[in-house]
Amino acid sequence: MKVLQVTPYFAPAWGYGGVPRSVYELSKALSRLNHQVTVLTTDALSERERMPHTYVRNDLEIHYQRNLSNYLVWRHRLLSPLGISSFLRKRIREFDVVHIHGFRMYQSVVAHRQAMRSGIPYVVSAHGELPRIVRKIHEKGLFDKLFGERVLLDASKVTALSRAEKAIYESMGVPSSRISVVYNIIDATAYQRLPLRGGFIQESGLQNRKIVTYIGRLNARKGLDVLLKSFQVLARRRKDIALLLVGEDDGGYKRTLERLLAELAPEAPVVFTGLITMPRKLEVLVDSDVVVYPSQHEFFGLVPFEALLCGRPIVVAGDSGCGEIVNDARAGRTVAYGDEAGLADAIDNTLEGGEETVGMTDRGRQYVLKHMSSDEIARRVEALYLEASRG
Repeated sequence: MKVLQVTPYFAPAWGYGGVPRSVYELSKALSRLNHQVTVLTTDALSERERMPHTYVRNDLEIHYQRNLSNYLVWRHRLLSPLGISSFLRKRIREFDVVHIHGFRMYQSVVAHRQAMRSGIPYVVSAHGELPRIVRKIHEKGLFDKLFGERVLLDASKVTALSRAEKAIYESMGVPSSRISVVYNIIDATAYQRLPLRGGFIQESGLQNRKIVTYIGRLNARKGLDVLLKSFQVLARRRKDIALLLVGEDDGGYKRTLERLLAELAPEAPVVFTGLITMPRKLEVLVDSDVVVYPSQHEFFGLVPFEALLCGRPIVVAGDSGCGEIVNDARAGRTVAYGDEAGLADAIDNTLEGGEETVGMTDRGRQYVLKHMSSDEIARRVEALYLEASRG
C-alpha cells in the first residue's frame, strides 16, 4: 500500500514528546512490511532549529514543510505549516490511505478536507489530545465544533492508545465499531545493550543515593506538583534519595515548579536536567531506582514502558490509560492521581525492592516485548489500513 502519514512533528524532533517517536517507529515498521510510506510534517525541530524541507531515504520519503513561526510552535504548539495544502492537493490521490496524527491542528483539518474531496480513506490517531484540559479550554471547544468533530466522525477508523482514550472518542460521538485500541511501538532493540550502571550518577554527584526519576515534558498536566509534594514527604523519612526531573520546559512551567520547590524545601536534592535523548537517556534509566509517571489524562506514556525494558521498576498514576495498561499487565504500582501520601508510600515501597517489585518489573518487561513490538503493532495498523481502504 501507499501510505501518507500526516503528523505535526517527526524525527528527530524528540523535544515535542511522544508523537514524533511513535510516528517514526510506526513508519519504519510499515516500510519493513513493504508498504511505501510518505511522511508529511512540519519543520519543527527545537526552540531555535528547523529541519530541511525534504528528506528522502531508502525506506521513507519525508517532507518537512516550513512553519511560519518557530517560536509559536515551540512555546504555544501553534503550527502554521506553509505548503501542506498545496502538497495534499497535488499528491493525495497517489495514496491508498492517509493516517492523520494529532488533533486540533491546521494540517489535520486540511488533510481531512482533501481526503474527503478526493475520496481517499483516512485514519485518525489523536495521541492523547482529545480532552479539553489545562490550557485554552474554550478555544478547544470552539475548534471541535468548527472542525474537530467532523475530522473524527468522517474517519474510516480511529486508533486509541487505551480503553480510557477509547471512551473519550465515544463521548465525542465516534461509533465504537470504528475505534481500535492500538499501543505505540517501542523498539526493543534499542534496549538490548544497556550501559553499565553508575555513569550518570557519578557525573551528577548523586552517589550513594536512591534515584527517583521523572522523564517527560515539564507541564501542568504531568502531575509534577504532586510529585514534588510527595518527594517532600519521602525526604523526611529517608535521607538517601534524590529526584531527577528530566525533560524540556513546556511553556515556562519550570518556573512554577522552581517556586513550589523553594516553598517545600525538601531535605534531599532535586535536579532539573533539561531534555536528554537517546542514547544518553538509557544512562538515566539504568541509574534510576524507580521511574515515576504521575500524569493525569496520560493515555499511554512511553517512558514507563521504556523503563521496564531497562529492568527498572515503575510507579504511575492509576486513573489514566497508562495506569490501566500497567494494572492489566501487573507491571508496577499505581496510585490515584493527586494522592500525595499514596505516591510517597508507593515510591518508598518500590525503593525497598523485594520479590514483589522484581516480579512486577519482570512481568512488565515481558508484556512490553509481546504487546508493543514493531511487528505486532505494524500488523495491527496494516489490518486497519486494509479495512479502511475496503470500506
